Amino acid sequence: MAPVVLDVKAVEWQTTLVIECLLDDDDGVVNREFSSLETDGPGDQFDPVLVADKLRTIADAMNEDPRFQKVLKDLKQAAAQEVVDQAFSNGVETLCQAHVSKGAEVAPEMQLIKASVAFGLYVKKSAPELKTQVQHALTNFLTRRVGSWVAKQGGWDKVQDVSSK
Repeated sequence: MAPVVLDVKAVEWQTTLVIECLLDDDDGVVNREFSSLETDGPGDQFDPVLVADKLRTIADAMNEDPRFQKVLKDLKQAAAQEVVDQAFSNGVETLCQAHVSKGAEVAPEMQLIKASVAFGLYVKKSAPELKTQVQHALTNFLTRRVGSWVAKQGGWDKVQDVSSK
């Protein structure tokens, strides 16, 4: 059965909720009243908490990379200059290039998702004063770079299925 393709606005909304849950200070304790978007299948609902938990698990595995400290330093300098979105994108690109040979069998979109989420969580933990700026940068990055791909998969809740194949 082909995945349900979502429109770009629905994916933007899902992305915003997923990133809010991902960067929530309670790490998983989130108000779930907003967490269901009906889809075509029975019992098939979008839950940003579940998606965020899966992304957090993926990201935790990458946080030991020493390049995170270098790109965090660059991001902190950029935050002072109010160019966080570009610095965040540059940091993710650097991390993707470093990991591309390790995961050549992984779709480029998943590499971007993994690197950006890992970097976003690393920044949140290492520089909590940048949390709000990074939340916006991560949401913008994912919407811009993988939003249409996520829509073609049927939404964020379907992306997790793709990563496990």
